[in-house]
Amino acid sequence: MKLEELMERIHLPREAREQVRKERIGVKEYAVWKDRFDQDIRQFVVEWKSVGAGYTWALEFYLKLALDTYEEYQKKGYGDKIFDQTFYDITIWCRECNRKHGVYGLEELEWLSLSVKRKLFRLGRLQFEPGITEKEMKGESQAILAGTKVLNIHIPAGEPLIYEECRKSFGQAAEFFGKEYQVYVCDSWLLSPHLKEILPETSNIIRFQNLFEVTEVGYDSQQPEMRIFGEVLADCRLYPEDTSLRKGAKEYMLSGRKLGTGAGFFMIQ
Repeated sequence: MKLEELMERIHLPREAREQVRKERIGVKEYAVWKDRFDQDIRQFVVEWKSVGAGYTWALEFYLKLALDTYEEYQKKGYGDKIFDQTFYDITIWCRECNRKHGVYGLEELEWLSLSVKRKLFRLGRLQFEPGITEKEMKGESQAILAGTKVLNIHIPAGEPLIYEECRKSFGQAAEFFGKEYQVYVCDSWLLSPHLKEILPETSNIIRFQNLFEVTEVGYDSQQPEMRIFGEVLADCRLYPEDTSLRKGAKEYMLSGRKLGTGAGFFMIQ
C-alpha cells in the first residue's frame, strides 16, 4: 500500500493530506526514529517533545508506521476492513489535534502506538486490547481473579454509542480473538453509576453500562467533562446544554456532585 491510498482509506482530512505530501521525513530519518519507537515508546515521546519535531511531523511518521503495520496485517491474514477501522484512529486524533491546536497532526503518540504494535484492534464500533487483570474484580454476582485474560474495551470518539452496534462488535471480537478470551473489561466514564441519575434506562449509554458488573468507582479523573463537553472548564456554568446528556451532566455538577468513572467486567455467556 502507498501513502496516498492509506490516507484515502482512513478518510484523512484534505488539509492534513496536503501537509503529509510535503514528505518532511526522509528514509534515514524514519529508520532512526522507528528504531527509537520500537525500543521504548515512552522515551520516544520524550525525545519527540525535546527536539520539537511537531504535530505534523508526528502525523507523517505514524502514517508511515501504519504502512509497515499493514504488511504485518497481511502476513497474519487480518482483513483490510479491520486495518482500515483500526487506523481510522489516526484520523480521529488528527482532527482532535486541529481542534485543540489549530494544526492537523498528532500528539496522542503513546496511545496510537498500541495500534501500530498490533496490541489494539477496532472491530466495528469498539476497540479491543488483549490484556491480563492485575487484581481481582468482584461484582455483586460474579468475580474474576487476578491474572485472568481479558479484552479491554475502548470506545472511540466521534460516533453515537449505539447499543446494537456495540453488541455486533462483541460478536466480532469473539470471532477474531477466539475462545481464549471470555471476559470483557472496561474502565470509563460510561460506567459511572451516577449516569443513571441523569439518563433514562432506555439510553444507549445505560444499556451499554448494564452489560457490566461495575466493581469500582473513581472520582479523580476529569474524563467525564472531557468526553461530554470536549474540554474541561474551571467554571462548569459555562458548559453548553445542547444535548440532554450535557444538560443533565451540567446540572449534576452544579449541584456540587461529581460523575466519576467506573470500572467493570462482563463474561461471555
